[in-house]
Amino acid sequence: MNTSEKQMSHEESLALIQSMINSARNKVAEDGFQFLLWGVLVIIASLVNYLLILQGFADKAGLVWMIMPLVGAPIAFIYEKRKSKGPQVETYADKSAGYIWMSYGITLFFTIFYACYLQTSPIPFILLLTGMATFSSGLILEFKPLLFGGIIFWIFAIITFFTDPAMHLLLNAGAIALGYLVPGLMLRRQANSNVNV
Repeated sequence: MNTSEKQMSHEESLALIQSMINSARNKVAEDGFQFLLWGVLVIIASLVNYLLILQGFADKAGLVWMIMPLVGAPIAFIYEKRKSKGPQVETYADKSAGYIWMSYGITLFFTIFYACYLQTSPIPFILLLTGMATFSSGLILEFKPLLFGGIIFWIFAIITFFTDPAMHLLLNAGAIALGYLVPGLMLRRQANSNVNV
């Protein structure tokens, strides 16, 4: 196998899955923080992984996926812990979106595991699943930017089917930027404007 097409090891895949599940455990509607945090971390991990492969360090490139949850999980936990000290109102929409992301995490686990078993890139399948969860959350929360984010993930997933696996990491970063960061920033702005009202 070409070093530019190196697949994630089982340990790296499990670290990625764990970070996604940690993200899924948090309510997605709220203020966009989780979208922004995990979006930035996944973009950085994708780009660093890609650059390490280009520089000839393909055997070490997957380590970024093991480091990412070690950075993100404590930040997410501390943020949610501080936020939970205030008054909490959990709506049916919040619960439904949370269940979607929990289901996403479980399905993602088996999908990545199977893709690694087949020695194929898991990124097209990750993007398809992420599109489903993001789009469904947009429907439940009645937030159009998440609907568009889901569609963006699906478009990028289709592109990966016709693209060399060496480019999948870059496409992943692009999909996350448009599908997570843009809606996350809009959720953040909406939450801030609601606080100031």
